[in-house]
Amino acid sequence: MYSNNNSWKELQALLPDKNRIDKITNPEEKYIEVNRMDIHIDEYDKNSETSIVVLHGVGGNGRLVSFFAVPLARAGYNVICPDLPGYGFSKYKRGISYTDWIEVGSKIVETELLKGRKVFIIGLSAGGMLAYNIACKHQKISGLIFTNILDNREEEVRIYSAKNKFQAKYGIRFLNLIPHFIRDIKVPIRMVTNMNGLVNNKEVLKVLLKDKVGAGSNVNVNFLLSMINSTPITEPDKFKKVPVLMVHPGNDLWTPVKISEKFFDRIASNKRKVILENAGHFPLEEPGLTQMEKAISDFIRHYA
Repeated sequence: MYSNNNSWKELQALLPDKNRIDKITNPEEKYIEVNRMDIHIDEYDKNSETSIVVLHGVGGNGRLVSFFAVPLARAGYNVICPDLPGYGFSKYKRGISYTDWIEVGSKIVETELLKGRKVFIIGLSAGGMLAYNIACKHQKISGLIFTNILDNREEEVRIYSAKNKFQAKYGIRFLNLIPHFIRDIKVPIRMVTNMNGLVNNKEVLKVLLKDKVGAGSNVNVNFLLSMINSTPITEPDKFKKVPVLMVHPGNDLWTPVKISEKFFDRIASNKRKVILENAGHFPLEEPGLTQMEKAISDFIRHYA
């Protein structure tokens, strides 16, 4: 597991001290079973009445989002960071689709709700729309937070998400023509998405791109198509119950604010938007990082 993975350890040295895992704030690694998959999770169990589920995006994993989790765990909240199928150390022996991502998140949220806890979901990058879809299924959660929310039905969104405009316009059409029996093939993530926009810090980017259980891994073609061709469970104008916070990086070189606003502006529930100054897609830069942590902390305290 992550004890034998060096990429996250290299990343820790590049994070601010307040966002690093230490002996006191150290996740317990465990597995849960979801639909015949063994899902690896990092859990920071603080015996709190409030749990926060943090979801990574394409090219991520549960340990990568520790920089989100650590300040929340130090504040006394339970924090759960799953390795979504295809990344990290989750295990499965069948084909996976975007529906599996939704089911994994839903199972974790449902488990925490059944414990009588208040639950918040945080989604980073493509994890933003994932968190939204899970919130559509679990209207009893206390709040929804995301950095980006990307509706792949919009061509402009696909253009920014893909490696280049040609792939966005024609590559997906080609992949949709591939016979189903060979869609289980895997291709490097860097071939189909703009991984160079993942983070603005070149030293951090170098570490992330060589992580074989994260941004340096391969993606299943069937999963990729299922995500791109997916439709939100509830249209945003009908999403009215769960409060929403968007903490969007202001210097996002992958998916700029206007791309997320296409969907965010249509959400009908009580919502707030905070633009993180100087922060990139992986929001490590100041003052954006501190702005994000304060906005999330204030939002959770208010709704918990």
